[in-house]
Amino acid sequence: MALTEERIVATAHALLVDRGLPDLTMRRIAAELDVRPGALYYHVDSKQQLLARIAARVLRPLQTPAPDEDPRELMERFRRLVLPLRDGGDLMLVAFGLDPRLPPIPGLLGQLTTRGFGEDEAERRAAAAVRLSLGAVAVEQNAALLRAADPQSAGDAARETARRAAEDGLHVRGIDLLLG
Repeated sequence: MALTEERIVATAHALLVDRGLPDLTMRRIAAELDVRPGALYYHVDSKQQLLARIAARVLRPLQTPAPDEDPRELMERFRRLVLPLRDGGDLMLVAFGLDPRLPPIPGLLGQLTTRGFGEDEAERRAAAAVRLSLGAVAVEQNAALLRAADPQSAGDAARETARRAAEDGLHVRGIDLLLG
């Protein structure tokens, strides 16, 4: 099978899911594809660019939000896409640093300007909403890693459900304040 950018991105995405961001190396991707690491650079310029392409692949469902979708719903869909992805918060922090126009930003801009915000204010609010969501995801994912590493911190199911509800509530409240 020919080596293509899509094949590299799909393989890297699968490795990210299985092994996490710290173990996602160009050498490992190349080994998985049975090519030399240098062959990858014909299709992607750098590991950072590859991470941005993985993020774009993950965020593809947010590319074209429904015209009547509430911006808060769009941000909740964003969070639900990123949160279960191993190291998803860290991946998105890198990706948005490289390309601040990844979804859901374009959709949010359209939704906010339709609701009467000026272009500059819509851009500020959209950027702040994505950063709030990425921060929330990063905190939640890192806290889960710490809990997993400490067997004594494992709680019962009711406590876990309450913790998740509290995290959901914090995110919703922050988004409400920003996008109101």
